[in-house]
Amino acid sequence: MRGGSVAPAPTLSPARGWRPHVTPRGRRYLPEIVVAALVGAAGSISLPLFFRYGNVTWAFAVVWGLATLGSVLIVPAVRRAGVAWPNELRTLFVASAIVGVVSVLTGIGNNATDEPYTMGPYLSELLHGRDPYTSIVLVSYSVHTLNLWSNHVSAPYHYVYLPLLLFFQVPGTGATGYKFLGLACWAGIVYLVRKDEVGALCLVSPVVALLAANGFTDLPVLLLLTLSLRGGLGPNAWPVEVVTYGMKQFANAFWLVYHLVRRELLRAALVLVGTLAIALPFLLWHPDGIWCEALTFSAAPGCSSAPSAARSWSDLYAHWNYYLWPLWIYALFSAAIHRGWRRLKSRVRPAAPATADG
Repeated sequence: MRGGSVAPAPTLSPARGWRPHVTPRGRRYLPEIVVAALVGAAGSISLPLFFRYGNVTWAFAVVWGLATLGSVLIVPAVRRAGVAWPNELRTLFVASAIVGVVSVLTGIGNNATDEPYTMGPYLSELLHGRDPYTSIVLVSYSVHTLNLWSNHVSAPYHYVYLPLLLFFQVPGTGATGYKFLGLACWAGIVYLVRKDEVGALCLVSPVVALLAANGFTDLPVLLLLTLSLRGGLGPNAWPVEVVTYGMKQFANAFWLVYHLVRRELLRAALVLVGTLAIALPFLLWHPDGIWCEALTFSAAPGCSSAPSAARSWSDLYAHWNYYLWPLWIYALFSAAIHRGWRRLKSRVRPAAPATADG
């Protein structure tokens, strides 16, 4: 610097091959493309299946179950798109909520389960002094496929879940009310994990919202499980956990494994004790009822007269709602799952051979 003049600052020319970081326009909409591909693929496969075979329940469960598991692809899609994931979460939530509401009101992609049609009658049986585990409820409804074809279902059922699930409904609202309840539970789950990128993006999927809009009884259970784990309740989380012991058997299995993995043997034992304590009034009322229908699934001696509780290996893939549970587990515990996977790989990977210096 001479005579008060300032030399111009040197300009830096970009290195060869350098390009400014600009997300390509097509990549920006990658999350929406993935979501459309999941729904479109499941729908396009479902229609030919129905046209060829009729209402093949297990086939539809597999197709839409795999689409449910495919919701994990939303996470890398959002990252690849280079957009802020909280903004994308809000966009997907609105779109998924619209899908769910339209499904309930129009029947499109709906009535994949009898559960919203049975929960009200089961509660009515109990409130009128009859044991839902021994009373037969005749359920009659129509399964619609995109409102193009329908298949009428009429069958007798016994209640096969645990007692407290009966009370998680709005009496008098019927099947439609129960479907909206499932959709509200889905929204509550997404809200509870809204600060977790992986958890929120996996569960905000419109396929999950569509499952919830069908009125599967898993959604109230998963809401309370998520509330206990991610609700910030502190010591008040345990009473919520105990309530889930009396709802659906998947929750009991989850808590048992959860506490065993964490080496909390006393808590694991309390899961079993709490389950039996909740079931005790019904065991004393009609021992064969809840024992065969909800606790042993007709596998115990003398339970051959409880066909609605019978289970087989095909149930692992023949129920759409079953696929939601591994997705939910991954959504809430993805970090721990990846850590465990890396630790396992490091243990089984052979050590590199030592080399001498020089």
